[in-house]
Amino acid sequence: MKPQVSKDVVVAALITDQDGNVLIVKPSHKEGWIFPGGYVEVGEAPSQAFQRELLAEIGIEPEESARLLSIDYRGSADEYIMFIFDGGVFTEEIKSRIKLPPRLVEYRFAPPQEAMQMLREKSARRLMPTLEARNKTGIAYLENQELF
Repeated sequence: MKPQVSKDVVVAALITDQDGNVLIVKPSHKEGWIFPGGYVEVGEAPSQAFQRELLAEIGIEPEESARLLSIDYRGSADEYIMFIFDGGVFTEEIKSRIKLPPRLVEYRFAPPQEAMQMLREKSARRLMPTLEARNKTGIAYLENQELF
């Protein structure tokens, strides 16, 4: 049997407001809250997917080029690699322009500790290392949501 030769590649956005609250979204098709994002398409760079997914998921086009904050390799039967990019700090004006597609039923800016309680378990474990990476010049590299 030929081994699988590719992994899913996923992108997500870390977005905060001016008070440091984290943007999380609630999908209609699964339990819990997640970061805005989605899958990278064939032939598409992760940074391009980040731009496309942010526009598709919250109706906002990032104003600056995306800075990569963390990478998480998930090893298991559902193997994938997730790139989390810095989606910026949203002002009240930008927040007022958020528009969700039907597959997302709600969004919220939550303090990091509250967001960790609301996020799906894997996303919650990515939050703090990614927030810390935003304040540094490095990138947080995780394997299975643990710092490596």
